[in-house]
Parts: sequence; C-alpha cells; structure tokens
Amino acid sequence: MQLEQQETFEIKSPQLEVFGQVESKLPAPAKKRPFAAGFLAVMVLVSVFGIGGVQLKSRYRNVAEIYTSEVDKHGNSIQGDFTTLTDTAANLMRACQKVLGEADSNCTTVADLLAQWQDTAIAPAAQYAVIHQLDNAVDAMYTAAKAKATDDALDQINSLDASYVSTQSILQREIAQNYTTAAQSYNTMASGFPANVIGTLWGAGQVELYAVQ
Repeated sequence: MQLEQQETFEIKSPQLEVFGQVESKLPAPAKKRPFAAGFLAVMVLVSVFGIGGVQLKSRYRNVAEIYTSEVDKHGNSIQGDFTTLTDTAANLMRACQKVLGEADSNCTTVADLLAQWQDTAIAPAAQYAVIHQLDNAVDAMYTAAKAKATDDALDQINSLDASYVSTQSILQREIAQNYTTAAQSYNTMASGFPANVIGTLWGAGQVELYAVQ
C-alpha cells in the first residue's frame, strides 16, 4: 500500500512574532523547550481568561491618558499647558520681531520650532525634543530683544517672557508630579515577571517618559 505523501505546512501570522517576544522575556530556565511552549500556553489562558491582562492594559491606558488627554478638576491638562506655552512663545516672538526684525535668526529659529511643533506627535519623547529646543530658543530670542528694547516694547517682552517662564514651570511640575511618577511606577511593575510576559501578549509594554529616549 502506498503511503500518502505528507505535506509540510508553514504557519505565518503576527501572533508568532508576539510569542517570540514573549518567550524572550521568560526566565532562563523557562526558555528550554518543551517547557517554554507549555508555559506560554498557560500564560495565554491566564491572560485571556484571567484579569491580569485586563488590569495591566487598563493601567497602561490610564497612565498614557494622564499625558495625552487627562484634565484635572481645575480644567488643567498637560496638553493644554503645552498649548498655552506655545501660544505665549508665538506672542513673544512677534513682540521680539518688532525689536529685532522678522529676519533675525533668533526669531526665525523660534518660528521654525513652532511650525515643527504643529506636526509633532502627542508622545512624551517627541514633544520633549521640540519643547527642549524651544525653551532654549525663546530664552536666546528674549535675551537679544531685551538688550535692544526700550519703554513699552521692553515692558511687553518682559511681561510675555514672565508668562512663558511661569507656564514652563507649571508644565514641568505637572509632568513630574502627575505623569512621570505614574509612568515610572507602571514601568517598574510592568518590567517584572510575569507582567512583562502578559504585557507583551496584551500590547501593554513600557510607557515613554518625558525625557531624552
């Protein structure tokens, strides 16, 4: 009797990549096959039918929302403070242009960064990179204009710069107290085992910090 020819099947799916990431996060002894395969199957069941994955994903979203959309009882938010900061920078730039001229390099640098800000994703690392440059550029522009301005023009740029610095301080304090603390706490928890395995399955990895990445 002729045996039927066996066919070889190749499985391709995004899930395989996820399982590969999960397996890489297992403790060294658990990476040995066939233990790894059985362990991953158990972790899938735990994360799907248990509450670990749901809770982890929920906390991941909650932390992210502090940065992207959360508004406190006073109506303040991180993104709202960014809007106030960049609007103040634009007003200060226009005041400085009257003193230094629109073609002044200090003013054009601020203008370019404000334009770049409009296309920057609402993500901590990306926004930090632009705002960090903007803070330095605004300071340089103000210093140059202050040296030349007199009377009402000087009063105006001093007032606008004071508003910028005040908003800058509020923003930094709000990010540090509300977001960074929550993000670091979450990242510490999510990096431990088995949260790092469940997090990979649920798409709840580390959250970005407002800092250089």
